[in-house]
Amino acid sequence: MKKTILLLSALFTLSACSLLPQPYKPAVEQGNVIKTEQVEQLKIGMTESQVIYVLGTPMVRDTFKPDEWHYLFTSLYTDENSKLSDVKHLTLTFDSGLLQSIQQK
Repeated sequence: MKKTILLLSALFTLSACSLLPQPYKPAVEQGNVIKTEQVEQLKIGMTESQVIYVLGTPMVRDTFKPDEWHYLFTSLYTDENSKLSDVKHLTLTFDSGLLQSIQQK
């Protein structure tokens, strides 16, 4: 009898957390929301100010590579109403203030 009660109480104790609803997790979006149309507007030879006008300020400007800009986007716990970026990682390389390469990952 004691074993049965102990077993039932252990069973209810372990399964109690699974009966509760999931806690609220707000959507966390970080970075630049970039659409495919914006990337299509980029042309080799554009100036840095023209790129900022099209895409906005880059998420990362590397201290050791100042001519390389990174546009990043990550999201956690998003739902169908969240705005998402078409591009997750875009790397732009400049030479003398002019756009030299566009790499989309």
